[in-house]
Amino acid sequence: MRYDPCVFCGGRDLVLDCAISLLGKLDVDVTRCTACGLSFVNPALTPEQLGMIYDTSYWDPDPPGRGVLLAYRRYPRQYRSGAAYGRRLSRLAPRGRMLEIGCGLPFFLKGVADHCQWEVEGIDTAEGISRFAREKLGLRVREALFEASAFPEGSFDLVRAKDVLEHVSDPMAFLTGIRQVLRPGGRAELWLPDGPLDLAAARKHYRRGRRPAMGAGHVLFIPTRVLRAMLAKAGLRIERHQISGFRYALKALGLLRSRGDPPAGGSAARVGVEGPAPSLFTWEPPAPERGLKGTAAYAAFRLWRTHHPALPAIGGLALGFRHWVMVRKG
Repeated sequence: MRYDPCVFCGGRDLVLDCAISLLGKLDVDVTRCTACGLSFVNPALTPEQLGMIYDTSYWDPDPPGRGVLLAYRRYPRQYRSGAAYGRRLSRLAPRGRMLEIGCGLPFFLKGVADHCQWEVEGIDTAEGISRFAREKLGLRVREALFEASAFPEGSFDLVRAKDVLEHVSDPMAFLTGIRQVLRPGGRAELWLPDGPLDLAAARKHYRRGRRPAMGAGHVLFIPTRVLRAMLAKAGLRIERHQISGFRYALKALGLLRSRGDPPAGGSAARVGVEGPAPSLFTWEPPAPERGLKGTAAYAAFRLWRTHHPALPAIGGLALGFRHWVMVRKG
């Protein structure tokens, strides 16, 4: 197969790293650039392939009605997290504009919007997200690729991209786009998995001669030093960079046994939905008295999250599965 050059440095000296199956829908090759060390899906996905992967089933999956179950489980947690974030934003500045790239079902954005005076907006490629946000949560969410969204330059004070960069075929266009939509001095927060660890299990699976392992839709696998080089090239100055998730890193390396995800079984009636499993568009946000108020257990969880050990990222020495980076427009 003829491969495209490296999406970061343009290098053409590529080796086949492994093969993966994107969400079980599309088998693809992953190549590694010997010049910079970046691993990426090659050739890049076409718009038609992206549409196939991130269709309605991405957020309202089979069996029918499971999206409702996910909404009822996720809404209180994500709303509370957004509420806490909104209160922090209010302490930083009374007003501003925030964009969340890859917002998914925007429960987090709803919490932010309800607890500060900032104007919030989201963008996501998954089909139906915009309608759901408008009809169920009263939020403005664009349904498009961020790189093709044409936001006016200098539109936002803060941009969040949580678990998005690893899904992007052209990382430099994405990061440069973030810089363009930020106002002077604006900040962006990025979360993404450590590339080599993210690919470790699939690589081992492939080298044992098995069929491509199912991946989470990631098309970029970015080592720490490449991430920092990308941000510098895009004109985004790193203010803070931390790595966490030591336990997940050990699991990715096969040094710690994973219990796996809990089964997705259960009826919609268990979470307050009666009758046949409905579409997610029949779901209604619960009122605060139905579980959105803080509890002692949730307060303890937030305390643990706040003080969860995170290592400063110094080259590739820190072992952790997850990067968090705060950058500023220079």
